Formats: sequence, structure tokens, C-alpha cells
Amino acid sequence: MMGKTPYLVACGMVDKDKIHINGVPAVEIFRIRLDFLNYFGERFNEVKQLLKLYPRNNKELFRKKAIEFLEGEHTNSLAPQDINALLYTVLSRVSLAFLEQETVREVAGRYPEIIIHLAQTRREKFDEFYRYIKETGFLNGLQRDCLSLYGRIFELELYLRPAIFLDFCTGQESKKSSAKISKLGFDSCKDMYKDLSEIVGRQLALVAGINNLIHRGDHNSFLPSKDGPALSSLDKFANKVLSEKLKYLDDCWYKLDEGLLDTDIRNSIAHYTFEYDDSTQMITCYPSKEGLRQENKVEINFLNFMRMILIQFREMHYLHHLIKALYYYEYLIINK
Repeated sequence: MMGKTPYLVACGMVDKDKIHINGVPAVEIFRIRLDFLNYFGERFNEVKQLLKLYPRNNKELFRKKAIEFLEGEHTNSLAPQDINALLYTVLSRVSLAFLEQETVREVAGRYPEIIIHLAQTRREKFDEFYRYIKETGFLNGLQRDCLSLYGRIFELELYLRPAIFLDFCTGQESKKSSAKISKLGFDSCKDMYKDLSEIVGRQLALVAGINNLIHRGDHNSFLPSKDGPALSSLDKFANKVLSEKLKYLDDCWYKLDEGLLDTDIRNSIAHYTFEYDDSTQMITCYPSKEGLRQENKVEINFLNFMRMILIQFREMHYLHHLIKALYYYEYLIINK
């Protein structure tokens, strides 16, 4: 139809206060993100293989492959802090399409301030916290699991494109995706959602430990929740499900996106109490334990579900920067 090209329709959907962002048209920002998706989407297997190299002992091989991947940017240093910086340069580059860069800078920029403050005011207890998460293997294992998701997210990039566009327009989550979403395609998205939920839940142990240090000077010191006694340790916190963990983050220094808090949908996806209709792109969730009956249901459409995956990926990335900051503390302060 005259005047109904995809570009013009998209322009008409953008919120009035987001038509230009820092002087750049929103549709132009979206086009740039799609260019990154196209470029790295063709290299996602290369991304996965590169990130598998980082946890291995041969850092020279990772350094060499990372420099090749970045096409010129390089460091000759094998110092832990420089290899760490190279890793996060790769991650920042490949995830550009999925993130709002100002938010990344704002969130990640706070971590060094908080860590330095704790090192200055509660050095002994903060070192105790760091040694615990490092010596148990928790920090290394958590970073390794985070790294596994960056390549996989590109397997869903076709489905995520309209979810990314929702950054620029509100009230459009109920639209249908233009792509044909088979049940097999939905299964891949569902698995990604479950894995992201699991990893973000584990990352919250870092948030909780730091929160306890800030408020009470000990990473194991929790307040009672609204419906239960105080937890005796960070280990006990780690064993809680995500919705329970949130109850123990009192006056928390880190603010989670509200899109993470839909426990009904998360529990339904985790326990297979849902149905997906590929003709309508509707997901019907049954979150309640009702025996053989499934009367109470929650419905969301596929685009809304993909938006939830995008929000979770962003939260995982933000908290992955906290892992980076903690490693820098070891390299530059503890080992100084």
C-alpha cells in the first residue's frame, strides 16, 4: 500500500519521546543493531568456540583467536587483567545488538565504586567473601556458564528482532511476530529462557553477598523475610528459587528489571505446565499445582515471551560485568 512500507510503518510506531535518542533517529539505531545481528549472526559458531577457549589454561591461544576475531585490536600481554579486558571487549562487541549501551555503562560503572568502598571500609570481610566464592569454584563456574549463552542467543536472533524494536515503542507487546514460529523453534526459545533464569538466579548470590556486606558487614548476614526467619548463610540463599531469593534482598543496592519477576510464567516453563499454539503464537501457562485439573491459566503471546528473554539476557550481561569487576579486584588489589 502507498505509504505503508515497513520503514514508514516502523517510524509511525516509535514513541514520540524516542523518535530521536541523543540526536540519532530511533529507526537508525535499530538499523545499526540489525547490522550487528546480521554480521555476528553469521559467526555465532565462531563466537561459541572462542568463548569456550577462555576458561582453559592456554590463555595465549585465547588471546590469539580473540585478536583475530576482533580484526586488529590486540594486546601482547598475558597478564590476567589484560586477558580479562580482552574477553569483555569480545563480549561487548558481540552483544551490541541486544543491549542499550547507556544502561550497560551506567550499571557496570557502579561496580568498581561499590567494590572499592567495601575494600576500604570492610576489607577483611570483603576478602573473606571473595575467597569463599573463588575457592568453592562458584565464581569460575558462574562465569563459564554465562559465557555459554552469548553464542546461543544468536540462534534466536530472528525471533528477537521485533523484541529489540520494542525498546522504541510501548504497548506493542501483544502483536504477532512476522516470522513463522514452529513448536521446534519455540522449544529452542523455551530452553534459552530456562537457562537464563537459572543463571540469573545464581548471579543473585553475588548481589546478596555484597548487599549483606553493605548493610551488616558480613556476606552471610541476612534479615528475616516477610514470611520466614533469617537465612544462616549465603549457601542457604543459593538453594532458594528466584522468587524466594528476592525476599532476602533488603534495600538492595542492585535493582532488578521488573520483567524478571513473573514467577507464574517462569515456573510453568520450567515444569512443562504450558501449551504453545503455533497458529496463534499464544503460550498458555498453568502455574498452579491443581492435580489433574488445569483451570487457572496465564496467557502471553510469543513476542511478549521473546521480550522476557531479551530482558533476562540483558540482566545476565549486566551481572556478568559484576563478575569482571570482582576478578579485577583479585588481579589488581589482592594480588598486588
